[in-house]
Amino acid sequence: MDAIRIPGVRLAAPRLALLCGVAAFAASAWLSASADTEVYKWVDPQGRIHYSDRPPPSEGKLLSMEAAASARPHVAAPSPSAVATPPPAPRSAATPATLPPTPGEIRQKVEADVATAHAEQCKTAQDRYQKYVNSRHLYREGPNQERVYLTDAELETERLNAKREADEACSNSG
Repeated sequence: MDAIRIPGVRLAAPRLALLCGVAAFAASAWLSASADTEVYKWVDPQGRIHYSDRPPPSEGKLLSMEAAASARPHVAAPSPSAVATPPPAPRSAATPATLPPTPGEIRQKVEADVATAHAEQCKTAQDRYQKYVNSRHLYREGPNQERVYLTDAELETERLNAKREADEACSNSG
């Protein structure tokens, strides 16, 4: 048998061939296993979708995780016209909060905010009117920051104005 010399090791050719074959098999198995990686699909706080071979960061929301093998034979992707787009999934409580709101959700939020603002304006105007009705004397500040009390006619005018403002503010809240 012919011997091949490796510094410090002396192996016969058949054993070396066997060793090389085992090493090649192990390397191909390792490379194949490393090619079968997991692909993480996640969404960031701004609503952008990312694909990565690493899990998402703590601020990201995992959407799915799939095994992908780059060693698989390449198959041509179907043309865009051949792929039917699925309808959008209904939003539910399980939908990540990081997705941007739909136009309908935005409209509902705006309407709720406007209704809240009108209710606050109505309450403030009613409180002001009640203060004017229950007060016997009202005053305004004079030029030297002294109290200048309103006359009965001025007080009645202020009460009427407060009533009108309360009615207007409360009629807009409904």
